[in-house]
Amino acid sequence: MRRGLPPREAPATCVAHNGPVDAEQTTEAAAGEAVVDAVTAAPAESADAAVEPPEPALLEDPAEIERQREERARKRLRQTARDMLISMLVVAGAVLVLVFPWNRGASDPIKTVDPSTVIAGARESESWPVMAPTAAPATWRCTSARISTAADGLAVVHLGYLTPSTEYVGLEQSATRELSFVRDQTLKADKTGTRVIGSTTWTTYETADGTHRSLVLAQDGATYVVTGTATWDDITTFTASLRAG
Repeated sequence: MRRGLPPREAPATCVAHNGPVDAEQTTEAAAGEAVVDAVTAAPAESADAAVEPPEPALLEDPAEIERQREERARKRLRQTARDMLISMLVVAGAVLVLVFPWNRGASDPIKTVDPSTVIAGARESESWPVMAPTAAPATWRCTSARISTAADGLAVVHLGYLTPSTEYVGLEQSATRELSFVRDQTLKADKTGTRVIGSTTWTTYETADGTHRSLVLAQDGATYVVTGTATWDDITTFTASLRAG
């Protein structure tokens, strides 16, 4: 039988040196290892530095917070003022668009009419003398002219004028025999006397409050009433200009 062999030992690693290891070589080796360690550790330190949070000093400064709040408030105020101005301009534009077309050429609110057609028609259809002003001042303006009927069906010819002081003078004339005609046209005024104009005598009427004055004439089968809020002088001037056609 073969005898067992003893286990093999691992060969020793031999480092060849040209001479004895001195202290300088040992120091250089240690320095190299230190450099390697420093290079290896540097990236870790850089990574840690990259994730550090920013300084919170500005966010926690009360003065800075208050300044930012005031700035936001000023921005909101400017925005509100601008919105209000835009809204006002839009509304003003809409009002101009709606109102302007209706006001063009309407500087004088008093609408005048030409009474000639009514006068001519009444004179042609009625058998009694229809009167109309022929020499009234040019500043007097006719504002109404029409033919209506009295309670008994007879025609009533109406002419209405404004004096330069915008007081009213009207002429109501008809062949009606209704007793209420004079009372209605004079606004239930009381008889106060007479007034001669030209060669004709007219009866005067005046309301109790003195606001309406009237001249009444019954002649040639018709009754004529000159009435209004104008002064007696204006009413007399208007009456003096009346002529039958």
